Amino acid sequence: MFTARRMGAALGAGADDDPQAARIVDAALDEFREHGLDRVRMEHIARRASMHRATVYRTFPTKDTLVGVALTTWVQRVLGDIADAVADHPDVRTRAVEGFTIALRTLRADPLTNRILLADEAGKPFLVTYGGALVDAARTFFADQLRLADDADGIDPDAAAEIAARLSLTLLLIPDSYFRLDTDEDARAFARDHLLPAAIPDPATS
Repeated sequence: MFTARRMGAALGAGADDDPQAARIVDAALDEFREHGLDRVRMEHIARRASMHRATVYRTFPTKDTLVGVALTTWVQRVLGDIADAVADHPDVRTRAVEGFTIALRTLRADPLTNRILLADEAGKPFLVTYGGALVDAARTFFADQLRLADDADGIDPDAAAEIAARLSLTLLLIPDSYFRLDTDEDARAFARDHLLPAAIPDPATS
């Protein structure tokens, strides 16, 4: 079983730096999107990647290892795309609002999100077992982004990133909400009115 500790360790290293591993991971992600994590076997992934099964096993000795690295790579790509998309916005609070909006839209639109939400691991929902490691990855990434910002003085980057990551994960896990989040404007309004005051309070109003 791919334990939560091993998932946490894997989150530091995706597959995009290794062309062969990236090809296998891309095939795995496509299979997971279409069929879910539980039903896909290594031979399915090998066939989609146009590789011999032995080659896949040499790169990823077990399916659990491949699942961990594939989801790591997926998370890294999503976070990287968000960071690129908000890089030109003028201030840290605007970047946070737009980043939340893009993340919510992207993750809701990706079939892999629902596959992960519905997946089981040892009789428990996948995110109950591995959610902490995924939150930790998102928190680390966004905290690092805050530390690089020129206008983030007075902000606790780890606390802000933790609040944003956990709140975002909750909205994905339980999409029914008092708050309207059907459109990008809904998401921006929620982020401005509720996420920012909790995660990145404005010192002018403190």
